[in-house]
Amino acid sequence: MQETNRLKAKAIREARLAAEKAAAEKAPPPPTIPRSTRSTTAQKRSYAESSNVRDTATGATTTGPDAIKPARKFARRDYIDYDFSRMTDTKGGFLSTEDDPHSALAALDLQNKPAHMTLEQWSAHQLRAKLQKEKAGAYEPAISSLQNSEEVQKCYECESPEIDWKWLEVFGCRVCSKCKDAKPEKYSLLTKTEAREDYLLTDPELRDEELLPHLERPNPHRSTWNNMMLYLRYQVEAHAIKKWGGLEALDKEFEKRTEERKKRKDDKFRGKLRELKKKTRVESWRKNAGSKHEHVWGTAVTKPSGEEIRTCEECGFEVEELVF
Repeated sequence: MQETNRLKAKAIREARLAAEKAAAEKAPPPPTIPRSTRSTTAQKRSYAESSNVRDTATGATTTGPDAIKPARKFARRDYIDYDFSRMTDTKGGFLSTEDDPHSALAALDLQNKPAHMTLEQWSAHQLRAKLQKEKAGAYEPAISSLQNSEEVQKCYECESPEIDWKWLEVFGCRVCSKCKDAKPEKYSLLTKTEAREDYLLTDPELRDEELLPHLERPNPHRSTWNNMMLYLRYQVEAHAIKKWGGLEALDKEFEKRTEERKKRKDDKFRGKLRELKKKTRVESWRKNAGSKHEHVWGTAVTKPSGEEIRTCEECGFEVEELVF
């Protein structure tokens, strides 16, 4: 019965809305009132007038879902969470120097650019200076057949004359690219952190270029951080063996430091746990402060660290004692 009444009411409402819509379409347009005779007081339009939108180009009246409607309020479900870590800054749609490293804007140190040079000429000049510094490209030292066999510098491993001139200049090591890749246990590069932690070398030793030469590279994690200092593995191992007296002594020292580090960590944890137990016992004693408690101290116990501790036999409260 209720469903029938609801359907009847819905049908009556739809019929009334259809009749109002037909009457509004058949009604003649309102007469134009001259500007001089218009009332200055604001009058509110009816719903029928405000719901009908007239297109100024075609003169047609738009009603229903295609009519202009007020903007919907911002809802929580409309919020979109963007992951900015996966987005790339396109510099407003222009190609950046990272996308196009060969562009004129990729030239560094634009402050020292001469006035008579264009950006292209300055970029080419800096690229040329970089290749000259790294001895790469067209500026790589050539191998001449006119030189004597004794004058030609050859690789330590395969005696090839095609050695890496950058490594020869920085590390003083004559090795070719093929042998570097074939023997990483000897010619791989170590970071400063690896050399300090694995071979137990100090910072003054690692900063001494005469003792341990190093190669500087830009930091791959962040460009604003300091440059990486890379060391040749066999040079670091040779210095560590000379310092500690052999690889076995180095392993023993490494295990000793590892145990000491673990012991300090455990002592720190026990100290925090002991302080927590003291606080907990004091709080529980304060809650039961209605009946006064007198501690019954036991015999002092000396720990390996040298401190003496007395414990209450009734509540277990511990007190450290210092003997002068």
